[in-house]
Amino acid sequence: MLYHFLSYLRFWLSATNQHGVHSPFIYNFVTKCLNKNYGIKGSKSDRVLLKCIAYFNAHNIDIAPHLLKFRNKVKDSYPSIEFNQYPSDIIYMGSPDSGLFHRILREGLYHNNTMVFIRNIHHNKDTTQNWESFKGNDKVTVSVDLFFCGVLFFRKEQAKEHFKIRI
Repeated sequence: MLYHFLSYLRFWLSATNQHGVHSPFIYNFVTKCLNKNYGIKGSKSDRVLLKCIAYFNAHNIDIAPHLLKFRNKVKDSYPSIEFNQYPSDIIYMGSPDSGLFHRILREGLYHNNTMVFIRNIHHNKDTTQNWESFKGNDKVTVSVDLFFCGVLFFRKEQAKEHFKIRI
């Protein structure tokens, strides 16, 4: 619990809002997606993911079958969405899982505009270390740390950048 609190404090002191973002892609992501009120209920992480589905016009999302409750919530909000077709537009990770991350890269389950959504990136020291290693991967060009969750992008046209955004 103390680790989580101290992580939040460090995050809050180093994070910015849309005014500190110099990337047009991330600025639009923050202002037109994260800061937009879609009237979505749920945890901050759930709201971020559901907003991202709408903003990126995702057609297929990779969510593990055992997460039935969350899959149903996504399907209720976006009835035409398909699950687990590759390459995926959005890949959902319940926590920073290095085995799953390396499988995504190894098997090419992503495309240039795929977003990897990861919950609980600061839950404990191990999840934070995994998040940091994901950010450092050569194929990841953009990472956005939202504290409660994080997102990774593989955009080849984008310079490698890391952002911490308060939402």
